[in-house]
Amino acid sequence: MGFSVSAATAIVFTGIVLLAGVMSSVVFEVYGDLKDAALDASDAEFSRQRTRVEVLNSSYDVTRVFINVTNTGESTLSGARVDVLLNGTIYTESISKRKVSNIDTDVWGIHEVMYLEVSYKKANDRVRIVVVTPNGVSGSKLMK
Repeated sequence: MGFSVSAATAIVFTGIVLLAGVMSSVVFEVYGDLKDAALDASDAEFSRQRTRVEVLNSSYDVTRVFINVTNTGESTLSGARVDVLLNGTIYTESISKRKVSNIDTDVWGIHEVMYLEVSYKKANDRVRIVVVTPNGVSGSKLMK
Protein backbone atom coordinates (compact mmCIF):
# COMPACT_ATOMS: atom_id res chain seq x y z
CA MET A 1 0.00 0.00 0.00
CA GLY A 2 1.25 3.33 -0.97
CA PHE A 3 0.97 6.69 0.64
CA SER A 4 -2.14 7.66 -1.37
CA VAL A 5 -4.11 4.64 -0.09
CA SER A 6 -3.12 5.39 3.51
CA ALA A 7 -4.01 9.08 3.11
CA ALA A 8 -7.37 8.22 1.53
CA THR A 9 -8.12 5.77 4.36
CA ALA A 10 -7.25 8.43 6.95
CA ILE A 11 -9.47 11.00 5.24
CA VAL A 12 -12.42 8.56 5.03
CA PHE A 13 -11.95 7.51 8.67
CA THR A 14 -11.82 11.17 9.79
CA GLY A 15 -15.01 11.86 7.83
CA ILE A 16 -16.77 8.92 9.47
CA VAL A 17 -15.72 10.10 12.95
CA LEU A 18 -16.93 13.66 12.23
CA LEU A 19 -20.22 12.35 10.81
CA ALA A 20 -20.77 10.18 13.90
CA GLY A 21 -20.15 13.19 16.15
CA VAL A 22 -22.63 15.37 14.28
CA MET A 23 -25.24 12.61 14.07
CA SER A 24 -25.01 11.78 17.77
CA SER A 25 -25.68 15.38 18.78
CA VAL A 26 -28.67 15.52 16.40
CA VAL A 27 -30.04 12.21 17.72
CA PHE A 28 -29.72 13.36 21.35
CA GLU A 29 -31.37 16.70 20.57
CA VAL A 30 -34.30 15.01 18.78
CA TYR A 31 -34.65 12.53 21.65
CA GLY A 32 -34.81 15.42 24.14
CA ASP A 33 -37.45 17.21 22.07
CA LEU A 34 -39.54 14.02 21.82
CA LYS A 35 -39.25 13.42 25.55
CA ASP A 36 -40.35 17.01 26.31
CA ALA A 37 -43.31 16.68 23.93
CA ALA A 38 -44.37 13.42 25.55
CA LEU A 39 -44.21 15.03 29.00
CA ASP A 40 -46.28 18.00 27.79
CA ALA A 41 -48.89 15.65 26.32
CA SER A 42 -48.94 13.66 29.55
CA ASP A 43 -49.43 16.82 31.63
CA ALA A 44 -52.24 18.00 29.35
CA GLU A 45 -54.01 14.64 29.59
CA PHE A 46 -53.62 14.62 33.38
CA SER A 47 -55.15 18.09 33.52
CA ARG A 48 -58.06 16.98 31.29
CA GLN A 49 -58.74 13.97 33.51
CA ARG A 50 -58.93 16.22 36.57
CA THR A 51 -61.27 18.77 34.95
CA ARG A 52 -65.06 18.64 35.19
CA VAL A 53 -67.65 21.38 34.75
CA GLU A 54 -71.38 21.35 35.31
CA VAL A 55 -73.89 23.80 33.87
CA LEU A 56 -76.06 24.46 36.93
CA ASN A 57 -78.80 26.60 35.51
CA SER A 58 -79.56 29.06 32.78
CA SER A 59 -82.14 31.63 31.85
CA TYR A 60 -82.71 34.10 29.05
CA ASP A 61 -84.38 37.32 28.02
CA VAL A 62 -84.94 38.78 24.58
CA THR A 63 -81.27 39.33 23.69
CA ARG A 64 -79.18 37.50 26.31
CA VAL A 65 -78.55 34.10 27.84
CA PHE A 66 -77.47 33.86 31.49
CA ILE A 67 -75.45 30.79 32.51
CA ASN A 68 -74.11 29.55 35.86
CA VAL A 69 -71.36 26.91 35.58
CA THR A 70 -69.54 25.15 38.44
CA ASN A 71 -65.96 23.92 38.31
CA THR A 72 -66.54 20.47 39.86
CA GLY A 73 -63.11 19.12 38.99
CA GLU A 74 -59.77 19.17 40.76
CA SER A 75 -58.04 21.88 38.68
CA THR A 76 -58.13 25.66 38.81
CA LEU A 77 -59.07 26.97 35.36
CA SER A 78 -58.75 30.21 33.44
CA GLY A 79 -62.17 31.81 33.23
CA ALA A 80 -61.03 34.15 30.47
CA ARG A 81 -60.38 31.22 28.15
CA VAL A 82 -63.79 29.53 28.49
CA ASP A 83 -65.78 29.11 25.27
CA VAL A 84 -69.57 29.07 24.98
CA LEU A 85 -71.55 27.33 22.25
CA LEU A 86 -75.26 27.99 21.81
CA ASN A 87 -77.06 25.53 19.55
CA GLY A 88 -73.68 24.42 18.15
CA THR A 89 -72.41 27.90 17.24
CA ILE A 90 -69.55 29.47 19.14
CA TYR A 91 -70.43 32.70 20.94
CA THR A 92 -67.28 33.31 22.98
CA GLU A 93 -66.84 36.81 21.54
CA SER A 94 -70.42 37.64 22.60
CA ILE A 95 -69.79 37.07 26.33
CA SER A 96 -70.54 40.44 27.92
CA LYS A 97 -70.06 39.47 31.58
CA ARG A 98 -67.79 36.91 33.22
CA LYS A 99 -67.76 36.63 37.00
CA VAL A 100 -66.44 33.95 39.31
CA SER A 101 -68.24 33.87 42.67
CA ASN A 102 -69.55 37.41 41.97
CA ILE A 103 -66.02 38.78 41.45
CA ASP A 104 -64.51 40.03 38.17
CA THR A 105 -61.56 37.63 37.95
CA ASP A 106 -60.06 35.19 35.47
CA VAL A 107 -59.18 32.56 38.09
CA TRP A 108 -61.90 29.91 38.27
CA GLY A 109 -61.16 27.86 41.37
CA ILE A 110 -62.38 24.45 42.42
CA HIS A 111 -66.10 24.39 43.37
CA GLU A 112 -66.56 28.02 42.34
CA VAL A 113 -69.49 29.14 40.20
CA MET A 114 -68.85 31.18 37.07
CA TYR A 115 -71.61 33.48 35.84
CA LEU A 116 -71.68 34.13 32.09
CA GLU A 117 -73.87 36.58 30.25
CA VAL A 118 -73.94 36.01 26.49
CA SER A 119 -75.53 38.23 23.86
CA TYR A 120 -77.82 35.98 21.80
CA LYS A 121 -80.77 37.26 19.80
CA LYS A 122 -82.35 33.82 19.23
CA ALA A 123 -82.77 33.00 22.93
CA ASN A 124 -85.60 30.62 23.81
CA ASP A 125 -86.20 27.63 26.06
CA ARG A 126 -84.81 25.12 23.50
CA VAL A 127 -81.23 26.44 23.37
CA ARG A 128 -78.48 23.83 23.84
CA ILE A 129 -75.71 25.36 25.98
CA VAL A 130 -72.17 23.95 25.90
CA VAL A 131 -69.40 25.46 28.03
CA VAL A 132 -65.89 24.37 27.00
CA THR A 133 -62.87 24.76 29.30
CA PRO A 134 -59.40 25.77 28.04
CA ASN A 135 -58.25 22.13 27.99
CA GLY A 136 -61.26 20.89 26.00
CA VAL A 137 -63.54 19.49 28.73
CA SER A 138 -67.15 20.57 28.36
CA GLY A 139 -70.42 20.62 30.21
CA SER A 140 -73.76 21.03 28.53
CA LYS A 141 -77.42 21.58 29.27
CA LEU A 142 -80.63 22.16 27.37
CA MET A 143 -82.22 25.37 28.57
CA LYS A 144 -85.72 24.73 29.88
